Amino acid sequence: MDTTAAQNTPDGYTLSESGQFQFNTNCKVRSTPDMSATGESTVKAGSYLNFDGREKNGNHFWFYYTDATGVTHYVPYANIDDGQYFGSFTNGSSDDPIQSSSTGGNTGSGDGGSVTGTGLGTLTGQDGANVANQTPDGTSLAIDGSFTFDIPMAAHKDSTAESSVVGPIDAGTTLNYNGKVKDDNYYWLRYEDVSTGNTLYAPYASIDPFQYYGTDSNPGDPVYSSVQTGTGSGSTDPSQSTLDFVADLGGISGTNDSNSATNDAAFQKLYELTQGDSNTRTVNIPAGAFMINRPNIGSNLVFNGNNGTIFLGTTSNNEDSDHHQGAAFMYNQVSNVSWSNVSFRGINFTDPTTNKENVYRIVHNIFRSSQISFNQCIFDQNESNGGHSLDLGGSTNISVNNSTFIGVGGNASDLSGSEFYKEAIQTDYAYQGGVSAYDSSQNYTLEPTHDVTIDSCKFLPLYTDSSVSTLAKYAPQPVGTHVTQDYSDVINNIKLTNSTIIDVKPANYGGYGFYAPIHFPNSRDITITGNIIERRKTKVSPNVFMFYSYKEGSQPVANTNFNVNSNQIYNMNPQLVHVDASAADNKLEPLKYAPAYALFTVAGGHTMDDIHFESNSIYTYASMQTPKNQDDHSFSEKQNDIDDSDNYRVKGVGATTYDDTGTTRYVKTDDGGSGNEAAHTATTQNVIAVLPDGTQTTLGTVNVQQDLPYSYSLSSYNSYSPAFSDVPVGQTTLDGNVYVPYV
Repeated sequence: MDTTAAQNTPDGYTLSESGQFQFNTNCKVRSTPDMSATGESTVKAGSYLNFDGREKNGNHFWFYYTDATGVTHYVPYANIDDGQYFGSFTNGSSDDPIQSSSTGGNTGSGDGGSVTGTGLGTLTGQDGANVANQTPDGTSLAIDGSFTFDIPMAAHKDSTAESSVVGPIDAGTTLNYNGKVKDDNYYWLRYEDVSTGNTLYAPYASIDPFQYYGTDSNPGDPVYSSVQTGTGSGSTDPSQSTLDFVADLGGISGTNDSNSATNDAAFQKLYELTQGDSNTRTVNIPAGAFMINRPNIGSNLVFNGNNGTIFLGTTSNNEDSDHHQGAAFMYNQVSNVSWSNVSFRGINFTDPTTNKENVYRIVHNIFRSSQISFNQCIFDQNESNGGHSLDLGGSTNISVNNSTFIGVGGNASDLSGSEFYKEAIQTDYAYQGGVSAYDSSQNYTLEPTHDVTIDSCKFLPLYTDSSVSTLAKYAPQPVGTHVTQDYSDVINNIKLTNSTIIDVKPANYGGYGFYAPIHFPNSRDITITGNIIERRKTKVSPNVFMFYSYKEGSQPVANTNFNVNSNQIYNMNPQLVHVDASAADNKLEPLKYAPAYALFTVAGGHTMDDIHFESNSIYTYASMQTPKNQDDHSFSEKQNDIDDSDNYRVKGVGATTYDDTGTTRYVKTDDGGSGNEAAHTATTQNVIAVLPDGTQTTLGTVNVQQDLPYSYSLSSYNSYSPAFSDVPVGQTTLDGNVYVPYV
């Protein structure tokens, strides 16, 4: 910014050019362009503002815009005393409202102050044209000189070919200029008309194909030799450490499915940047609804969302050659990726082939990758029937913290068969049948996933209304696996800690011991501690935990080190049931009706050892004390099983070290609630619309019970529509509010 010219510009000087600006600091919206005026509202850091024009008043530049009611508002965007801008332009020119003078200045495509880079004006000719696409339109070079035209040209009001033509410039004319501008595939001279004093523009070269239109006394074109850093529509700098998903990468918000191609391309630009170096890049994603199909994710990336940042999966038929359908973030042998404060949302639909409700999914397909983390993210009904949220194939060092998973698949009554045992976080092997999306470049090594930490997360159902009396969707099963592969090791070092699991999808599907919501066949070093597991409206699963060991090829025979400690189990009555193993039909049938606290079983000569169940609490209703008569044991024998706190089954595992000390069973005499009502206090929650320009407005305040989410219907606001028709409310959020992007 030319602060001298800006300060010499009279108050009230305006520039009637519309555009968009992203703020990097909070700024007050005012009724007049005066810093002493009372603020009407606030444009928050990270928000976008669509403006109608710009005005200089006092020691600030201001945007002005007119709302739907016809009222004009003003927002400061730069301080002209120190030249500081409060963000960057993301659409339109970066012009400032500076009046031209005999000493130069900027009126039109001026130094907006929001573009930076190295070597501006150091390139000429084809060398500059070759990298011109890395410099945003509107970039201005303050430089004096003269230019003599070889061919006739025209003078324009602005630096675009479509702008008004003021008059002709004959061949042989020499213009004295005070600046150069890159805009609209041309280089432009900025000069003062000697007869009127107005600032005009004349193209002096075309960029593609490149051609000078005369001779320049002071060569140097308005492009950076080492890329710009921040205001173009999708232009990127390989050395840039912080990027905006919209302004720098070209992402677009909106629920039109065609946007998925644009957003995939934005991720591809980012992916290609990561292939050239090992630098860490931070990507800021504004509030909005961003459709994706199957974008590639590179290494060393930090994704930061805003309140109301949501990704949605494509609704198009995108079945791959391995018959996987639906959207997926594709990680293939990448590392060091983190996501914070981002939501991933499924789109409900009715499958015409089955007439069952389902969702257009959105999954993270994390294949042979490491150091991937999710913090304070929301996975909102994003699992399809029988799908996952995070599919970990041969991956390691994965962490999920303080994140919430809400609802799974379509309607709870529509799930069947194998759809019951799929987990939100699948810890799997690197094999073709285990991925959620096929990529021919994936190398199927069969190696197991290991070192996964899930801490302080919530796995919640979705109820139909505020009474939370009717279940709309089950909570997803938190974590587990359900197959094994011929590899020299097994799934290992998986930790589920300090998390809440309510009305989880019941596990009632057989094969490989799937009769438990948390199941780990062929695994070792499993830690499940400090969790709350609560049943309110679902059927009781046959078991709470299941561990099953069997040999596959070269896998080790022994599975060891299982720690299930200090968990609280509400509204369940897990029982130890005797099974007559000599009766083949009786081996699994009792498990369907009379749950065990936990089941350990082996096959193929395996053993399981070092098993620890300590200090767990089981809260059971008196009405649940009568066991079902499943085998030839007497009622009194089964009653003893129920009363015994040593209430888990270790069947033929060969364990020499196991204990279950300190586990306590509590019996409630009443049948109200789940026994954990203190965790679901009544409170209120604001539902806030985030408009396309980044402004926020409260749609309503709703009554909720903590962590018992239900669907809240949304309606249009002014001329904007919600990105989806309803939103869960009641779940814990970062600031207590629920944010919805409007489009």
